[in-house]
Amino acid sequence: MNQAVLIGRIRDRINVLKSEQIGLKLFIQSDQNRHEALEKAISELNWVLETIEHEED
Repeated sequence: MNQAVLIGRIRDRINVLKSEQIGLKLFIQSDQNRHEALEKAISELNWVLETIEHEED
């Protein structure tokens, strides 16, 4: 295998890895947004629960 072919294969692999990295970044951001939404929902439900419990007293 000559040097030019090897260089081409390495560049191709770098491009594939960069593409995977971008996809992963979007997935992580999506996951983070979902986590934050769940955190907010849990917090709101805890507030509702505490409010109801205090009204019972």
